[in-house]
Amino acid sequence: MSFDSLKDVFWPAIAVAAVAYFALGAIWYIPQVMGSMWARAGGIEQPEEQSVNPFNFVATLVSYFVSGVATAMLAVSTGTDTAAEGVVLGLIVGIGYAFTAAAVTAIYDKKPDPVGWWLINGVFNVAGLVVMGVIIGAWTG
Repeated sequence: MSFDSLKDVFWPAIAVAAVAYFALGAIWYIPQVMGSMWARAGGIEQPEEQSVNPFNFVATLVSYFVSGVATAMLAVSTGTDTAAEGVVLGLIVGIGYAFTAAAVTAIYDKKPDPVGWWLINGVFNVAGLVVMGVIIGAWTG
């Protein structure tokens, strides 16, 4: 694999995948889904009353776009060109990198419920990367 694979990625798929990952997060972290449990696990008091910096949303979307570029480069390099193969790629990247990185972060974050914190954030990122893999895989073929 080299940076030459950047010329073979399908940029619209990356953009859509990044927005889909972002939208999944918007749903995942609302209080009615996982947001309340996430706040408890992290010791975050009354998250609905905290002001949110708009930069956080921009930085998150940019981060998901970068993840999309990396995932698309891996898709090109591995010949991933179907939605089913995208699921496998998303699981490999999600579990292999995001889920394990969330575990390490949870160990050192000193949250009241590190296992809950890890699972809520880790499972979200695996799901987001599977969605990303499906979109990129389906549009690459």
